[in-house]
This record gives sequence, C-alpha cells and structure tokens, in this order.
Amino acid sequence: MAMSTVGKQWTRVRTLGRGASGAEVFLAADDASGELFAVKSAAGAPCAAALRRERCVMATLSSPRIVSCIGGRGTGAGDGSYQLFLEFAPGGSLAEQVASNGGLDERSVRGYALDVASGLTYLHAAGMVHGDVKSRNVVIGADGRAKLADFGCSRKAASDVPIIGGTPAFMAPEVARGEEQGPAADVWALGCMVVEMATGRAPWSGIDGNALAALHRIGYTEAVPEVPEWLSADGKDFLASCLVRQASGRCTAVQLLEHPFLASAVVEVKPQAVASKWVSPKSTLDVAFWESESESDTEEAFAFPASLRRHLPSLRRRSRTGTRRRDGSMCSPRQP
Repeated sequence: MAMSTVGKQWTRVRTLGRGASGAEVFLAADDASGELFAVKSAAGAPCAAALRRERCVMATLSSPRIVSCIGGRGTGAGDGSYQLFLEFAPGGSLAEQVASNGGLDERSVRGYALDVASGLTYLHAAGMVHGDVKSRNVVIGADGRAKLADFGCSRKAASDVPIIGGTPAFMAPEVARGEEQGPAADVWALGCMVVEMATGRAPWSGIDGNALAALHRIGYTEAVPEVPEWLSADGKDFLASCLVRQASGRCTAVQLLEHPFLASAVVEVKPQAVASKWVSPKSTLDVAFWESESESDTEEAFAFPASLRRHLPSLRRRSRTGTRRRDGSMCSPRQP
C-alpha cells in the first residue's frame, strides 16, 4: 500500500483496544483493494506528539524484519488527534504464540531469535536503538517470519535526550540504573526474550507487580535471568553472550548472527498456515499486542526522565529494610 494513498479512502473495520498510554488501535481496510492495515490513534498533545515521533523514526527504516510504517496524519479534530498507519501482521504477536504454547521448542526459539537479531542488526547499523525488545513487541508476518514492532521507546544510539524507557523485566542493568541505553541494551533484552520464549514467562522471577524492586534487582545486584536447563549448549552460550552485566562485554547484534545458536537456525516459512488468519476485512490484529492493561508493572513499558534517575541508587539502601512499593510518578512521562 503506497504511503501517498493511505488515509484517503479506507474503512474502519473494528476497534482493537486501548492501551494504558491512551492510544486507541483499530483495524482498517483500504476501500479500493480491501488490504488491511492497523491504525494507532491518540488524542491530546503529549500522546499525539509521541505518535508523530514514532512515525519519524519508522519512516527512516526499511527492512523485512521491521514492521513498515505506511504513513500518518493529523485528523484535524480539535483535540489534536493523530493517526499512525502501520503494516498489518496477520500472524499476531510472538507473545501470543509463546502464551498459547506455554513456551516454544528450541527450533522455534532459534528461528525467531534469528529474525529479531537480524532486525536489530539493521536498526543498530542505522544508528537507532529499539528500546523495548520483548515478544509482545514482535509480530509474525504473512510469511511466518518475525518482525520488530512498536517503536515508541526507540531513540538514536547517540541521542542526548534525557529519557530512558522500556519494560523493567527486559531492561539491561545500565538502563535500570538510568545511565545509558545503547545498542547493547537491545542485545540484553534479546537474551531476556529468548528466556521468555523458552519458558513461557517473564525472564525474572519474584518481581511481579513491583517495578522498583525489579529495577533494583536488575540494576544493583549481580543477578542475571535464570537460563533454562533444557536449552542446548549453544543456547546457553548464546544467552551467556547476551546477558553480560557490563554493556561493553556483550556481543553485538551482528556478532550474534554468527553465533552457532543462530547460524544453525532453520527458518520455516509457512505462508498457508499464517495466511489462514487473513480471511477478510473482518480479520483482527492480535489484541494482546496493542493492549497493555493485562501486563504486570514489570512487563509494561514506561519511560522516566533523567531528573528521576537519582532515586534509583536509593533502592539499594531501602531494600535492607523492606520492599519499596511502586512509585507511580516514576512511570511518567509514558510513551505509547
């Protein structure tokens, strides 16, 4: 679908949900071709500005391993609403597959990890950081291959913008401490996502519902996510290459592509199986991908400004006297 024509003649098919950030997402169909695409819509200056920023990021990207941005527009409404038009992924989210199967076998884990690492290699070469890699932000295209999606937390690798964001359970130690968020943070998150795919659950245990406790454990202890025992030696070594607490000690995404765990991956393209979900303009995009209400505090993305980073080291001291409750102000400003 051409960027120049989207948004002119299309029909809203179905509302898919509303995320905690306030963005509404619905499925739409082009009137001429019947082709489906997703529309992410937000009202109000802060949310609309976030969508405009997301469009600016995605408009510079072109890779089969990244969801395409078709375009965007202001609606002209008095509330400043903005709509972002995105490629429709008929296979739904990777998180849906992980949840429905209670985890994936190693062959599937290798294939999806290869696709995500390929997307990150492209993204990092373009000077960008995704900022929120997890299975909920990966979708399955019509060919059965995985694509990176949701660039609401993305940023330039060399950016001096004083905001670091993401999902606590997938944050690298340096991100949890509020220090930096470079390409190495995406590599750590990829390792966490491999654990998530292999186990069917978030990569950390014992931190559900308490974002600050998660940030303390990740940022200020020597802990790393537990590696599934049943993984092959290559799988365990791959995770050891990703889950290095020092950012400088992690492999790069391009180096990971040469790791035996990915180099030996067999990617199965199953167009018939995936295309069966694309039955008509009545098809729905995976709701779980767009909605965040069902996520725990540690599995939901947020961003916090540099001015709040000074609160993080205090968690080390406070943890000796008990678990601190989640400070809601730390989750603001939110990014969609």
